[in-house]
Amino acid sequence: MHKDQPNQLHRRFFEIPNLKYAMAFAWFQKGSVIQKLLHQLKYEGNEAIGVLLGEFYGDQLSDIYTEKWDLITAVPIHIKKLRKRGFNQSHRIAEGLSQKLTIPFVPLLEKSVNKKSQTRKHRIERFDNVESTFQLKTSSTSLKGKKVLLVDDVLTTGATLQACSEPLQKAGAEISIVTIAATKN
Repeated sequence: MHKDQPNQLHRRFFEIPNLKYAMAFAWFQKGSVIQKLLHQLKYEGNEAIGVLLGEFYGDQLSDIYTEKWDLITAVPIHIKKLRKRGFNQSHRIAEGLSQKLTIPFVPLLEKSVNKKSQTRKHRIERFDNVESTFQLKTSSTSLKGKKVLLVDDVLTTGATLQACSEPLQKAGAEISIVTIAATKN
């Protein structure tokens, strides 16, 4: 899914004009090794798995893409969830990508509204649930003309990534998206 651009993942992001790349390491399948690794990362606190997955995927991307992104950022989680979990799984993946691609990881976004998990929501509910919940951090650097790689763990409908891309694009960034897994919608 990362070699062919544009690909079927692009269709999930119809509201991200000029989306450069949409990539996922693997298709998400229940019971698969990827699903088990992501579960270990997200729900069992194994942060090192996120960094390793990011490094592994970064190796693959560096073999394919000669174009460099200016920076890597990740989907944020609300401060309450961060306190409870102790880390952001997407940040760990982004850190691994950053190390392998030698591109700075900068947490540009914050989640200003703590809404319920997307896990059991349908497509329309997911888009409604994340609308206007992400914003740029006030200390963010200028993004005008910057190529930004936006990272998340799993791509389902694309609602979260689309909502995260809005403030980045308004600030003038060109967006590419990368996830470890994507569902086959």
